Amino acid sequence: MKEQQITSNVFIRSLMTSVCESAIIVENQYRVDIHVIGNRAKLLLKYLSDEQKELQALYALQALVVKLEQPPNLLRMFFDALYDEDVIKEDAFYKWESSKDQAEQQGKGVALKSVTAFFTWLREAEDESG
Repeated sequence: MKEQQITSNVFIRSLMTSVCESAIIVENQYRVDIHVIGNRAKLLLKYLSDEQKELQALYALQALVVKLEQPPNLLRMFFDALYDEDVIKEDAFYKWESSKDQAEQQGKGVALKSVTAFFTWLREAEDESG
């Protein structure tokens, strides 16, 4: 693939969607196999080279959760795993949270509500370290 292709938003979103879909375990309820995220963290890090790419990855994750009809806690599990593996950094999470991009509003309200505890935890951890 050409450099232009692998840095495109379409590629970043497709990569993120594929990796995250492969990490979903469907039993009684949806959950995330954190080992899959851990094993693919290096791959994601190779392509999520800046905050804008991380933001695209979060939009892709939001779209995936919308497609799956917002399973309870799924987005939170992904956020935790991606943060723990240092795939997505705090600034990108905050940028996603405050984004008003009209193209990214489908399911945003429900998504934000489902990760309220994640952002509360993130802010408290930041306050303690700062």
